[in-house]
Amino acid sequence: MVAVGKNSVFLGWAASQGIETPLDLSYRIDGRYMACRESISAGEDLLRVPIGACIIADTLESLAERLAYERKKEGASRFAPYLDVLPTLDKDDPCSLLSLPRFWDAKRLEKITDGGQLEARMMNDERKGIDPWALACVDSRANFLGERYSMTPILDMINHNGLVPTRAKVKEYKGFSGPGDVLCLTLGRSYSQGEEAFISYGNLSNLDTLVDYGFVTKNNPCNSESINIRLMRKAPFTATVYADGSIDSGAMATIRWYFADKEDLEIFSSLEKGSGLGILAKPLPERNELDVQSFIASTLDEAAYDANAGASEVGNDEILRLYLTERSKLFKSGIQRIKAKYPDLEY
Repeated sequence: MVAVGKNSVFLGWAASQGIETPLDLSYRIDGRYMACRESISAGEDLLRVPIGACIIADTLESLAERLAYERKKEGASRFAPYLDVLPTLDKDDPCSLLSLPRFWDAKRLEKITDGGQLEARMMNDERKGIDPWALACVDSRANFLGERYSMTPILDMINHNGLVPTRAKVKEYKGFSGPGDVLCLTLGRSYSQGEEAFISYGNLSNLDTLVDYGFVTKNNPCNSESINIRLMRKAPFTATVYADGSIDSGAMATIRWYFADKEDLEIFSSLEKGSGLGILAKPLPERNELDVQSFIASTLDEAAYDANAGASEVGNDEILRLYLTERSKLFKSGIQRIKAKYPDLEY
């Protein structure tokens, strides 16, 4: 009842700020979502938010600092009704930020058999000295307005679907509160009354959504996974495998460089203009290209095995199981892509 009361106050505040939307807050066991109050046609504005109703800063770090400052003001902040409905660090909050890996305990993190990818991402994103709650809110809910970052009320409550075409544009708009710059959100699909509305947060991998939002998508068309490549007496590097099973060209060129013999390099240098790894974008002669593909397939197979083994050991931790299962599945698709071209390949 307390949450419902806060939401009612927030919706009244949003209306007073000139925010216009055909969406309503709805509830289910895993938290809030936005449902359509009426049918919406493709191309119509799903949301209009005056820029003055947003909390804005030049960087994510400064936005987190401003958010923390506004929260410290409590009821004195003009954004207080909005701040009251942001997720908390309370374990009883269905939208709790504790679902984000940055707040997991060491025991849970130790179960992640992804070659250290999640740990590396978390270390890269760490910002010491910034309020953890505010930074988590910003990382999971802020949007980019061209030159600045914004905490945009209601926009940050709409769930993600990478297949929904979404366009946001700041333009001058005259609402009941008068003219001014407004963020207008337009979708490329229609919705029926009562249906949950989704937007696309961008082309996000499962690692992106897990770190910043605390969820993983099955069969994510934007997914990609990284693996650490290690060869004897060579500097380690990272290769990225995409949703279609392909591997990034830079990593492929580096692997070919390591497997190429002097004759290969001389042939490529004579046929191709320029020098460096760019000449190895194409396959090596068959005698060495088979070694390259065999090495890649065996590396993917090992990574898939580790992820699958981890998924089988996480018990009832559904999000970890899905994250690791999807990681394993992507690497297996990479192997199938190689085998389709080299059916007799051994690895």
